[in-house]
Amino acid sequence: MEFNFKTYELKKRTIAKQVKTEVEVKTNGRIVFNKSAAALLENKPYCMLAHDKENKAIGILPAENKELNAFAIRHTNRGAYVGAKKFLKDTGLLPSANVTQTPIKAGEYIAVKL
Repeated sequence: MEFNFKTYELKKRTIAKQVKTEVEVKTNGRIVFNKSAAALLENKPYCMLAHDKENKAIGILPAENKELNAFAIRHTNRGAYVGAKKFLKDTGLLPSANVTQTPIKAGEYIAVKL
């Protein structure tokens, strides 16, 4: 008896998932960093927030020590977030819909355009 075997070949190849570096500013006042964007925070526990009203942008400056106006960074398995509703409301930059952007390294700051 003679057999004619064919080697099995996968029909669908899996593609490695490519993760974009993204920061989302939510309507509830949270600034959410995905895992790759959280690396920009350098595992620091605090940050100072700054704003640029003309360009509608916020600047995040990671800090090692808690200062008077510092915001706590909450690190999670999926990234990190900062609760900044008061800052966003007071500066008039609280978005009416969630905004997702790629962060830009601007000197010491991490800039996010709204």
